Amino acid sequence: MPLQLPSRGIVDAMLRRVLMQDKKPTDQQSTWALSEPGLPLRRAVMGALAIATSMLGIHWLWTLLQPNGVGGLEWLVIAAFSVTFSVSCVAFWTMLAGILLRLAGRHPVTLRRELPSAADAPPLAKTALVMPAYNEDMADVVHCLMSTLRSLHETGESDWFDCFLLSDSSDPAQREREREGMARLQRHFPDGPRLYYRARDENTGRKPGNIRDFCERWGAGYEYMIVLDADSRMTGDAILTLVRRMVANPQAGIIQTVPLPVGQRTVLGRFQQLAASLHARHIANGLAFWQGNSTNYWGHNAIIRIADFQACCGLSPLPGRPPLGGDIMSHDYVEAGLMRRHGRSVYVLPEIGGSFEGMPGNFVDDLKRERRWCQGNLQHLRLLTGRGWRPVTRLNFLLGGLAYVTAPLWLMMIGAGVLDAVLTTGDGRWVSAATSAPQSVINLVGLSLIILFLPRLIGIALAVLDNDNAGRRLALLRGSLLELGFGILRSPLMMVLYTGFILRILAGRPARWDTSLRGRRRIPALQAWRLGGPVAGGTLVVALVVAITAPRLLPWLLPALAGPMLFPLFLQVTSLLAPAWLPATPAESRRRVPMNPAAVGRTLPPPAVTLCDTPREDYRPMPLQPLSTPPSST
Repeated sequence: MPLQLPSRGIVDAMLRRVLMQDKKPTDQQSTWALSEPGLPLRRAVMGALAIATSMLGIHWLWTLLQPNGVGGLEWLVIAAFSVTFSVSCVAFWTMLAGILLRLAGRHPVTLRRELPSAADAPPLAKTALVMPAYNEDMADVVHCLMSTLRSLHETGESDWFDCFLLSDSSDPAQREREREGMARLQRHFPDGPRLYYRARDENTGRKPGNIRDFCERWGAGYEYMIVLDADSRMTGDAILTLVRRMVANPQAGIIQTVPLPVGQRTVLGRFQQLAASLHARHIANGLAFWQGNSTNYWGHNAIIRIADFQACCGLSPLPGRPPLGGDIMSHDYVEAGLMRRHGRSVYVLPEIGGSFEGMPGNFVDDLKRERRWCQGNLQHLRLLTGRGWRPVTRLNFLLGGLAYVTAPLWLMMIGAGVLDAVLTTGDGRWVSAATSAPQSVINLVGLSLIILFLPRLIGIALAVLDNDNAGRRLALLRGSLLELGFGILRSPLMMVLYTGFILRILAGRPARWDTSLRGRRRIPALQAWRLGGPVAGGTLVVALVVAITAPRLLPWLLPALAGPMLFPLFLQVTSLLAPAWLPATPAESRRRVPMNPAAVGRTLPPPAVTLCDTPREDYRPMPLQPLSTPPSST
């Protein structure tokens, strides 16, 4: 029986029932206020759906393997499959819930139809835009800041904002370039916002230490701060909406937007930007639906209540040495967890558009970032047994770690099948089981395909049918399907690479927190083969061994072998400038990304005025929070 989506009327009826069960008087105070009606019920439903789907997949794997006997190897495969498939089911129902909310026209947190009204918009409050920087390309920084500040200035509300470039750069010449760039920017905005530059002598605590230093010195002068990365761009309307949402929701400690990657013109950049534009908001909608006031913080393009951040989010280092000890690499998840541990709310609001970020232009630079994230997410697993964390926070830590740990589990399952085929006569028990129980194979493969691809196909269809994309639907469909095919090849390759990351981390080799490389940098063929050749060669050897010893197993393995075998080609081709027929994202095509025409050619404005001195300091220390045991007052 084909899987059918519920009609909009059914979805509306279900949501109305939830709203009536948990109606609060405060819901009528302001259209800007956030509440989470029926949140325990939402979580129970999502959990039940994920568990039921996981058990169905595990059952069909059991029926496939059971006729030939379940030994130690089979139990190992079932255990690994149970973990990896369950993670996929959580992602499936999260994204599907986000899609259904969009079709029903409902807000993922409040479940209501209405958007915030200008008629009861709360007043603005003093807010700092803070951009930590570490040896960044100042031409790119100026471009992003100029785009954001120009859009903010056009709202007529820029007097409420100050902007800080918080430098941790180590090179004196780089600091001089930063100071000059900020002074030139100041010339363009004499009437506000005010621009300030601060350089620390040492990069203590990395980015979290940089933000902490700002909060301790100048946090008392502002209600909120909007944290920007060096490649962040935001529209003025998005910034004002964040501030007003914060003012209307005193329970909120962090409100996060969904920053979409833009601006990269390489093949890899176009693919990843297109995927995010199609699916990121659906995923965020689903997360906001069942996580409610306990969502994650992604470190940038978000607004933070400074008093709460100072009281709750001072990060202690983890015990032990790096890579699993020391400074926490993925600090943002932990900061969101600390907010929740102290009773403050953390929201993701996907409806706030106009939030953008840059991204690496090739696989090599992208993998450096992925390795750092892998180390940070594995560190989170050490926090699971700590006291005081909210259940959703623990789940976020677990899912973040499993996003990488599932890679060696998938590799182990594939390796078990290959080893069984090589060491036994014929084609191995896996092929024999598939031949003797074809219906179980059909059921298991069919369910897996639905879990992996149905939400993405729906997302593509919704984007293509969107009236805003009329006139470019064919190009968008072509690009979306190419991106889907690219993702199919890329996934098993990332499985191999993530496994390598984890092995290096377990061997005590930490990732470095270097300056992010976001420019377009082409990977020459020689470098591509030097970096990707070992993976491609090892995969080719596996394919040849299977072809000789168990030829009937090879067709089942080809989808998993193709990406790793093509790794050198991936490295080279994806770093090239994208062809004209590979479309830009809808936001870029509609010119909704804030741009600075003067910086497009990577030129800075002419020399200008002296940069303003930083404001008077009102030092207030930010206490460090224990990560294993909460304060006695909570």
